[in-house]
Amino acid sequence: MVNAAPDIFDQQGDKYEASLGDGWETSPAFLVLSDDDGKAAHALGRAGVRFSHIDEYGRELTPEQRDVEEQAAKTWDVPYTPNFISDVYLTPRGPMVWTDTKGELTRAMGEAMLRVLLEELRAEGITARVVAPPADVPLEGVPVIPLAGSS
Repeated sequence: MVNAAPDIFDQQGDKYEASLGDGWETSPAFLVLSDDDGKAAHALGRAGVRFSHIDEYGRELTPEQRDVEEQAAKTWDVPYTPNFISDVYLTPRGPMVWTDTKGELTRAMGEAMLRVLLEELRAEGITARVVAPPADVPLEGVPVIPLAGSS
């Protein structure tokens, strides 16, 4: 079974005021509690690569769409995608990644990220629960798995 804490984003940031739309004031992080940390870490790495292609409307853009979007950015406003996705940290509690969404997470983007992560975990055939990492999870000095395409 693979699932996520229902309040994963509420735990990480305040909800926007209704007049500002639907979302949270956060750059989300995802911690995977699993019966197989190795497979969970690989699934999280694949999901992290995909996160960088999810826009504020919850669409997972193809490389072709991203190229068009980058060209369009020179002339008009384009949908926002995360600025950065961390490598996978192999913490004592389980693998995790954090994202940089400039402190703004739309509901559509958050739900799409969670959908992608759950999909990748299910593909591994493991038991896993996705939660918000606690503030005291250590990151300094822990092993990391680089995301594909990162340097």
